[in-house]
Amino acid sequence: MKKIPFLRFTISLFLVAILSKNVFAQQTRRHFQADYDAKTLRFGYFLGLTNTYFNVKFNNYFVNKDNYYSITSPPVLGLKMGGLANFRLNDYFDFRVLPTVAIYGRRLEYKYIDMALPDSDPNKFKENTELRETAWFELPMMFKYKSERRGNVRMYVFGGLRYAVETNAVNRRRRQQFVTKTNDFSVEYGTGIEFFREYFKFSPEIHFSHGLNNLVDPVNNRNTPLQGVDRLTTHTVTLYILFE
Repeated sequence: MKKIPFLRFTISLFLVAILSKNVFAQQTRRHFQADYDAKTLRFGYFLGLTNTYFNVKFNNYFVNKDNYYSITSPPVLGLKMGGLANFRLNDYFDFRVLPTVAIYGRRLEYKYIDMALPDSDPNKFKENTELRETAWFELPMMFKYKSERRGNVRMYVFGGLRYAVETNAVNRRRRQQFVTKTNDFSVEYGTGIEFFREYFKFSPEIHFSHGLNNLVDPVNNRNTPLQGVDRLTTHTVTLYILFE
């Protein structure tokens, strides 16, 4: 249930962007940057607000032996920033590379039973939260399919793969205790709208990313709640604003 507000927020912003194309059309009939597509290679930069969490899959050890009865991963907000290189392939397809620096906080919440306390003790059921804050370098590579331009507006969809490597983890005492692998590989896709202005183009985009790598580190998570977890994979929703 906690994942819904951010998704509603991003979809609402995206709908506002779609509706605003009528405002741009009413403001002017001038065709900005008419020769934009004549250039093969273009560069830009972007900022992103991201919402990320783990998908958790348990193993038989967790089910049969542990006192933990719930491990969940609530979504946490993060930031992204980076550059963009866009290669025009033809009138409808582009290839994009987006080197990115991302700051994530991924959280695990544990609920467990303290077997040392009697069943009548209200403190028998306990909760604990651990937050892992990390910086990542990411390299998404995607193909973009764009519609025909209508005045100063054009819509598009994209899809591809994203490789990510953790550059460092922010150590916070008593908040970060679980360890994950430092490489991630994801499928990423989404949609966006291009708004052409006189001197630049800006594009709101929404990205959906699904991790393929299992980030469980069995060596460093022995005798921790994560030894009862079979797979941890990432899921991320990001709202981008790009400028070219």
